[in-house]
Amino acid sequence: MRDSRPKRPPARPAVSPEERDLFMAAVADAQPLGQHERDRVAPPKVVNVVRRAEPPVRVKLAITGDPTMFEMRAPGVSHNELAAARRGTAHFEETVDLHGDTVVAATQKLEAFMFAAVKNGRRCVLIIHGRGLHSEGNSVLRNMVIDQLAGPMSGWVHAATTAAVRDGGDGATVVLLRSGR
Repeated sequence: MRDSRPKRPPARPAVSPEERDLFMAAVADAQPLGQHERDRVAPPKVVNVVRRAEPPVRVKLAITGDPTMFEMRAPGVSHNELAAARRGTAHFEETVDLHGDTVVAATQKLEAFMFAAVKNGRRCVLIIHGRGLHSEGNSVLRNMVIDQLAGPMSGWVHAATTAAVRDGGDGATVVLLRSGR
């Protein structure tokens, strides 16, 4: 039978009275340093290492439609699995709004959002990117979202589609995430 109690550190060896007297004689002339004589040592710097969130493996997603009304599916995913998202009856567990962000900032925000959603076991998320009405009809953010979901983030994507009109229409994307990763 194993003892589950934590082991104690070894006790310090006892100091004999002669050794104690020798030490006290050696430090008898020592004076404490004054407040201004002490060296100030800066505390160690804490380094936050930001690890880039990588999806497990890139997956070739089947994409149908056009950039305004599209559907993308991982291999083996049926059209019926996206039916609730297309109808607007899907329950979104998380939402991110990329309106007003630059492409670089939106990409970083999207990556952090997707990583957190997968890490927290979310299954359905909504990405609001806008229609591009202020970008001469070309939704730069929507195109970035589609490119990221179909490319570097494809390992997290089970399926994705343009949101239903009540959820933002072509200004938003519904993403079904993979589970168990």
